[in-house]
Amino acid sequence: FLFENLRMGGDGEAVSAMQGFRATEETWESCTIRKRKKDGTVKVVWEDGTNAMLQKDQVREKPQRPKKALKEAPRHRLPPHKFVMAPMVGGSELPFRMLARKYGVQTCYTPMIYSGPFASDAAYRAAPENGFHTCEGDRPLVAHFCGNDPQVLLKAAKLVAAEVDAVDLNLGCPQRIAHSGHFGSYLLDEPDRELVCSIIRTLADGLPIPVFCKIRLLDDLEATLKMVRQLEAAGASLIAVHARYRGTATRRRDGPAHLEQVAAIKKVVKVPILANGNVRSWDDVVSNLKTTGADGIMSAEGMLDDPCLYANARQIGGSPELEEVQKKLRVVAKLEKRAAAGEELSEKQQGKIKRKGALLKKQASSGEGPQAPASGLAKARLYLQEIKKYWVPPLSTIIFHCRRMAKRELTEYQLLEDFVKCTSQKEVEKILTEAEGYRDKPGSFQFSEDKAKKAREEREKKIYEEECRKKFEARMARKAARMGVPVSELLKPTAVPGGKLHYNSEPTWLQEQTGCGLGDGGQRKRKPGPGTATDSNQVPVGKRHRAK
Repeated sequence: FLFENLRMGGDGEAVSAMQGFRATEETWESCTIRKRKKDGTVKVVWEDGTNAMLQKDQVREKPQRPKKALKEAPRHRLPPHKFVMAPMVGGSELPFRMLARKYGVQTCYTPMIYSGPFASDAAYRAAPENGFHTCEGDRPLVAHFCGNDPQVLLKAAKLVAAEVDAVDLNLGCPQRIAHSGHFGSYLLDEPDRELVCSIIRTLADGLPIPVFCKIRLLDDLEATLKMVRQLEAAGASLIAVHARYRGTATRRRDGPAHLEQVAAIKKVVKVPILANGNVRSWDDVVSNLKTTGADGIMSAEGMLDDPCLYANARQIGGSPELEEVQKKLRVVAKLEKRAAAGEELSEKQQGKIKRKGALLKKQASSGEGPQAPASGLAKARLYLQEIKKYWVPPLSTIIFHCRRMAKRELTEYQLLEDFVKCTSQKEVEKILTEAEGYRDKPGSFQFSEDKAKKAREEREKKIYEEECRKKFEARMARKAARMGVPVSELLKPTAVPGGKLHYNSEPTWLQEQTGCGLGDGGQRKRKPGPGTATDSNQVPVGKRHRAK
C-alpha cells in the first residue's frame, strides 16, 4: 500500500482523505486513515466502505517531488517600468519627456489622447498639441487614450501601435470634462464594469502590444480589489494606481495618497503595479517602493518640479541600460555553467559567451550619466534646449514648465509675477537671464517693497477667486439636486465661471446667471428694471431666492 501525501496523526486521530493502492484490485482508490496505533498499525477505510488494518511494513509514503510554482508567461514583453513619467495634459509632451529620459526615467506616457477624433481625423492626429508626437529616441513610450467605445479605442490604438511599447486606458481622470464625456475615473463604477472589461479585452486581443490601465481608488477597498482582479482577468498587463479617491466633478483631490491601499492591491494580482502619489523627492521614491511593494513608481507633480527626480535611479540598478546588460550577463553565466558540465553549445550560444568582456565593460560604465543640475534655472534652460531640438509647444506650456522648475529662484528675485505674464519665448528667456544674473552676482539684487506688495495682492486675489469658484460650484450642486439634473449640466456653459468679478465684492456669477439662465429655484431670472433697488454687484434686493 503506497500512500501519497501521508499525514499521520496521533493514536486514534482521523487524517484527511488520500489515494492508496489496493493490491487486490490493482487500482488506486480514495481512502481515509481512520486510526494509527502506537505500534504503527494503521486502519484505513476505502471509498466503498471496506476497512483494512495495515501493518507498519505495509505502509510507506511516496517520496514527494518539490512542486514548482506555476508562473504564467506574459503575453507580451513589458517595457522597463520601475521609474515612470505619468501622463500629463500639457505636461508630458515630447521635449519634456526627452529631458527627463536623460535623468533616469525608464518609460514615459504621452499626454491624454482623445480616441474619437484621433481615430477619425487625420488633421487632428497630425497636430502635436493633440497628444501624440514622438521621435526615434522617445522609447519606451506608452500611448495614453481616453474613451468609452471599444472599437473606436482599438482603431485609435492601431494607428500608433508600431510607434509605442504599450497603450494605456485612462480610468483615472477626475476632471469635469471626463464626467461630461463619460470617460476616465467615471467609468470605474460597477454599472460600467462590463464595458471597461470589454474595452480591455478588445484592445488586448486586437493589438500586438500590451494594454495598461491607470486607475483611481474606489470608495471601498474591497470594491477596488475586486475591480483590479477584473481588469487583470480582462487582459490588462500592468495597472498604475493613483492612490487617491476619484472625488466628484467639482472636488478632485482628497489630501495625501493612500499608499497602504496600493500594498493591498499588489497582493491580489499578478500583473505589475505602479504606485502614483506622494512623490516629491528621491527619498519619497525609495520610501514609496518600500511601503507599497509596488513594481514601480509613477510621478507627475514631482517630475514637473524636478525632471531629474529619478537621477539617482542607477544607484539601485534602475537604469534600463544597466538592467539589460545584467540580464545578458545572467544568460552568459548559465551558458558557462552548461559548458562546464560538458554540454555542447551552439555557435550562437558560444558567441554570447565571447561577448562577456564587452558586457562587463558596459556594466561598469552604465552607472555613469549626465550630472543632474541642482539649479531650477539650469533645468529650465535644459528644457528650452529640448524644445529647440524637437518641437516648440504653445507658449503657455513653456511658461508652465519653466515656472515649475525655476519657481524658487523666480520667487526669490521677485520675477515670478512678470514671468507668468510673458507674451513670447524671447521674454521668457530674458527673465531667466535676469534671474541668472542676480544669482551669479550676489548682492546685485535689490528687494522691492512695491513688487512684494503687488505680489501679495495678486496671491490674495487668486485665493479670493478660488473661494468664489468653490461657492459657485457648491450652489450649482445644490441647484442640480433640486432640478434632478447632473451638476455637469449646469457647469457646462463655462469651464471657468463667467460673469464679472470685482475684487472684494460678490461676483455676478454667484447670482447663478449661467448660460442656462436659471435662478436658484430653477426659474428663469429677469434682469432688474430701471429703479429696482439693488446692492452693488449683488442679487437684486428682494429677489434673492432661498431653498426651502
